[in-house]
Amino acid sequence: MFLPRTVLSRPLLSSPTRHPLRIYRSFLVRSIHMSQPLSEGKGKGDSGSDYDDVLRNIIQQTSLPGGRMASVSPSPSADSHSSSSSSNFVGEEGGEESVEGVDDGEPTNLLITLDALGTLYGIKNENVGKQYGDIAKKCGVKGLLAHDINKSFNAAYKELAASHPNYGYASGMTPKEWWEQLTIKTFTPLIPFPVPFPPTLAEELWNTFATNGPYTIFPGTIPFFWNMKDLKKLATRTRKGQADWKFRTITIGVVSNSDERVIDILSSLDVTAVHRVISRDGELEEIPRKSVKQESRRLTKALREAGAVGRQSSKILRQIAITKDEVIGRDQVVDFVATSCRLGAAKPQKEIFETAREAARRLVEKRFGSREAKRGWEWYHVGDNSKEDVVGAYEAGGVGILFDPKKELGETEKFIEGSKDGVRYKAMLVGDLREVAEFTEGLSFLYQTGGVGL
Repeated sequence: MFLPRTVLSRPLLSSPTRHPLRIYRSFLVRSIHMSQPLSEGKGKGDSGSDYDDVLRNIIQQTSLPGGRMASVSPSPSADSHSSSSSSNFVGEEGGEESVEGVDDGEPTNLLITLDALGTLYGIKNENVGKQYGDIAKKCGVKGLLAHDINKSFNAAYKELAASHPNYGYASGMTPKEWWEQLTIKTFTPLIPFPVPFPPTLAEELWNTFATNGPYTIFPGTIPFFWNMKDLKKLATRTRKGQADWKFRTITIGVVSNSDERVIDILSSLDVTAVHRVISRDGELEEIPRKSVKQESRRLTKALREAGAVGRQSSKILRQIAITKDEVIGRDQVVDFVATSCRLGAAKPQKEIFETAREAARRLVEKRFGSREAKRGWEWYHVGDNSKEDVVGAYEAGGVGILFDPKKELGETEKFIEGSKDGVRYKAMLVGDLREVAEFTEGLSFLYQTGGVGL
């Protein structure tokens, strides 16, 4: 019997903050006009379930032979957009293209895109000033207070974002030049005369913030990728006729208002990005994979030549590297990364989302063929910014899910004003990414009640 990794590693995932999760119709995301009455009733028969139990049930109940389970079919409602799930990605000439023998009314491709900073990981201690101050101290500037650095940083960031938006893309600046200007504007008012401005400070900050040093990964991030890998296996088995799940492909992407250091940050946090999106038409470029095993060989050789380790120690080091490569390095996988600096469009602009969706279509076509890519799609975007992530995703044709690791226990929804007068969104609120991974069945109902066709 197939058991997901999350079941086998239950002690690792346990934490005092975990709690049973429930799906209620009242918090399913949908577009709401101010005059439209809201239904706050809870669906009958809803039951709580642990993260691992939900995933296990999906996999076990959809396995063949025996226990065949039809995919969830939500009951129709007054605010449902029944045709929303039957459309294909934006950008296909001539609208929806049918595939012989395929019911386009039942989406079989799932795309989940994620914000990076604030959703997958955050700044350590939520204090940029502390991080900047520590690096400034290394460069010879001492005595600066984190509070003062934070205040100066926020003012400089706001000024530069207004005069040179999207990290200088439209102004012809490189992201590195933009951040160098931010460093100068942040520290110049704070460095006392006659202390000179450190010539290496901007470079040091740029390089440090491309590593995991200033960041902390959120507790649910790594288990989320484990769960998604297990569900990808289930989708593969469904394509092969060995299971009966609703999705045949799953694609995970990162859509970030940032420069491409996000790829290095993810790598340093043990999350592997496979492709970067390099153009507005969704063109993909494969990212060379850094192998811990290869790096270990070079390190072990150097240590042996220096007499620091013996033959037995070398074997242990190699085994550790192989284990990290096979167990960790290949389990947290992002299929593609789309950044605003590369594409020249930033959330909440629909162009960056449309590019990500086209990249996903291209990827599925490359991996599984055009027939698979032409089937129906469902798309969800998860992020911590109400306007950029939730409203942006909705108005680009998908469903936005709001991530807030500090949400109160029992909070399941939040109303968010849209960009158009009289429209707001009732957003699903999650405090742990595992809630998204485990709600793949419930999300289908969410998509039909709130999403606009792809």
